[in-house]
Amino acid sequence: MEIITEVKKINEIINDYKGTKANIWLFDISHIKLAMKIYSNKKEETLYLVLAGCKYIKGSFSLNNPDLFVSENFDDKTSEVIFKVTDNNSDFELTSSSGIALAKGIESEFGNSFENFLLSNNNESL
Repeated sequence: MEIITEVKKINEIINDYKGTKANIWLFDISHIKLAMKIYSNKKEETLYLVLAGCKYIKGSFSLNNPDLFVSENFDDKTSEVIFKVTDNNSDFELTSSSGIALAKGIESEFGNSFENFLLSNNNESL
């Protein structure tokens, strides 16, 4: 499993997954933390775009053939960095302020809840 936090590198990787599917996959009860699953039948690896501090979501929770893009901007009004995920093929937008990471790996490397999402090789939560 690989974890990427640099927005430029995240965009390079998700750009390689165009023509795939993306779904809101995991979320905590407050929807402050969200994980978006990005996958393709043509690729062995699955991507999870994980955002913390989610503030706004617009659009469908399931995207076909998404053209996702992540931007990072500083908001002078709130003095915080804002991460925005948009789909150029739909009206989807997801905004967060506490960070973003892309996890890339084989499906079996991931758990099914935020409590055990990033599993180590010996199946213990990190």
